[in-house]
Amino acid sequence: MIDGAYLRHALKRAMACALLAPALAGTFALLATLVLSLPDEPIAANILDRPDVLLSRRADNGRVIDADTECIGLSVGMSGGAPVRAGETAFARAMAPRSAYGCEPFLAFLETGDPYEIREYFRYWHGHLVVTRPALSVLAYNDLRGLTFTACVLLLGAATWRIGRDFGAAAGLAFVLPFFVLNALGYWVVATKATTFALAVGACLAFSRRGDRPAPLVAYFALGSLTAFFDFLTAPALIFCLPTIVWVMYRRRGAAAAGGADGKADRNADWRVDWRDVIALGAFWTAGYAGLWAAKIAIAAMVIGPAAWADAMGQAAFRIRGESDLVDAYWPGLALYRNVAALKSLWAPVAIGLFVAAPLIRADARAGLVSIWRRGRLPLALAAAPLAFLELLSNHAQIHAAFTHLNFAPICFLAGLALFGRTAPLLLPEGKPAKPANAVPASE
Repeated sequence: MIDGAYLRHALKRAMACALLAPALAGTFALLATLVLSLPDEPIAANILDRPDVLLSRRADNGRVIDADTECIGLSVGMSGGAPVRAGETAFARAMAPRSAYGCEPFLAFLETGDPYEIREYFRYWHGHLVVTRPALSVLAYNDLRGLTFTACVLLLGAATWRIGRDFGAAAGLAFVLPFFVLNALGYWVVATKATTFALAVGACLAFSRRGDRPAPLVAYFALGSLTAFFDFLTAPALIFCLPTIVWVMYRRRGAAAAGGADGKADRNADWRVDWRDVIALGAFWTAGYAGLWAAKIAIAAMVIGPAAWADAMGQAAFRIRGESDLVDAYWPGLALYRNVAALKSLWAPVAIGLFVAAPLIRADARAGLVSIWRRGRLPLALAAAPLAFLELLSNHAQIHAAFTHLNFAPICFLAGLALFGRTAPLLLPEGKPAKPANAVPASE
């Protein structure tokens, strides 16, 4: 299914992305510079309005909060009591920012001015600062949590409503239920996690109306770039895979409608076309993600020297198989086990009962699982990819298991569709599909 016409189509999109990349990098750099140019004093005062809120490791509903990562994120770009680098500009401060490590030293600095141990934190764009610093310039930190919570609830509600309207209420329930079981609520109240959640669910909304169009290659390049900007290595694979599953559902629904009752006449019903397009989407997303992340390190190296590359490579190796007092072993599957175990005494049994036991016990749900295996392998592969990400970054996934387990959401979504008897949107039509046409539309 990869012929000359499709290659020319993809090449045109790649050229457009090559032109877009410098504009995105420049925009990200400008945004980071602008928000780090805001004065620290009102931000510090608003963080200290309720320090107990920031120090709390659990929300009022009992779900775990990644407080230390939030403190690290909030401290990015602040002085920390360290001397300013000679000739440092606002741009240099934004491209090679410093941070604290944990809440206690950060809050001690805000309260007493005691300097903390500085960490160079240039490996990320820290896009969350675009949300936190302007908001904290005028709002107390507790109010910022209210804003992120409300925004995430509205986005999730809109995505659930749209999927429920188009595929049935049970499909909407299957989409939303994993987020409550897998501690999405712990994401909603901390900006360093809420930005990841909002990007993933917002992309589901954005691509749910593109299933009847050619693969949105440039849009996925932009999504990868936004992932590099906003995500704090929490769930980048989720940001790609979950919206793509939704896109495939709408693609197959559109194919069935265009092809008649059995859906076999339309080119989109051919499994090779779906795989080809999703692989292309993955390539463009990866180019946006890896390219913009590499661009950030390259800019930081211009500020603090080539040692930035060595540090970045060392940190990448640490997150894969680095030595840590918090990680005992790297057996295959151990990262997945740690993430399930991190759900603790209540939610782990709920997750296993809802998304493993119940689909296996009910005969019709088992039939749904079999149909996914036979005719829905593309969505299944997309749902499994975030789990492979956890295994690849085993050190990181084990240390942060209480938060990275949101990567189970896509596979739980598929299990929920089987449980509620709504697997049809995932599946290819039965029987031998029609041979697809090779023509590629001129535009996306």
